[in-house]
Amino acid sequence: MRVAVVDDHELFRAGIRHILETTSDCLLVGEAATARDALTMIDTARPDVVLMDVALPGMDGVVATREIRRRTPAARVLILSAHDQIRDVMDALDAGASGYVLKADGSAAMLEALRATARGERYLPPRVAPRLEIHQARRRAGSDVLGVLSEREREIFRMAAECLMTREIAAELCISRKTVDTHLYRIHRKLGLRTSAELVRLAASLGMMHAGRTREQTAQDLARHGGAAHEDEGSGGQDGGGGAATAAGDGGDDEERRTATPPEVGS
Repeated sequence: MRVAVVDDHELFRAGIRHILETTSDCLLVGEAATARDALTMIDTARPDVVLMDVALPGMDGVVATREIRRRTPAARVLILSAHDQIRDVMDALDAGASGYVLKADGSAAMLEALRATARGERYLPPRVAPRLEIHQARRRAGSDVLGVLSEREREIFRMAAECLMTREIAAELCISRKTVDTHLYRIHRKLGLRTSAELVRLAASLGMMHAGRTREQTAQDLARHGGAAHEDEGSGGQDGGGGAATAAGDGGDDEERRTATPPEVGS
């Protein structure tokens, strides 16, 4: 079984590397610290299973899963997370992930999940599966808050909720800033939101906040891993979108003006 690992913590990757190197039926074929680096690595390494952290700087593991499945359909993705938020589990499975394993469950569970994923089976932690069924029933009943959003809008919602700014979202998804602004306007309109602060609060209420990163912490993560360049602090209102400065209350008036008038629709 050829395995690729995507996690932004070097020490954690070293631990997984040791486990895989001492497991006879596993071969580690690549590592990456960001989703963008992972896409290039996976194109070259052609793993059977990608072990993907859900909380990554820039593009998160859920958004990356959809892109991996589009680019390399033969690769199966197993989401690895320190969190058991059902919203993450549902979004990961919707994006094409084959399973979801918790870091707290240890190496034996991780190896079991990898083998099940390689066999084409779905793996879910025992304590997550019953909760997932409940939430899927609610979705079928039409009570999913984010059900009105398209796939792309859900991706951008997740990234804005993690305090990425418009230019960073555009760079991660390889689309224009104008297109991101258009999607953000539609997201705000569909969900009845007026500001980025309200978007972040909604995401938090849905259990979608992983690290509680500030905009500065996000910028540091992206810079450390070679991600999108960041503008000066004073440009936060200009970028709009998911900036944490707006989420904290700064620049809220700018955000209200931006969402009140629909931008020109990008191509």
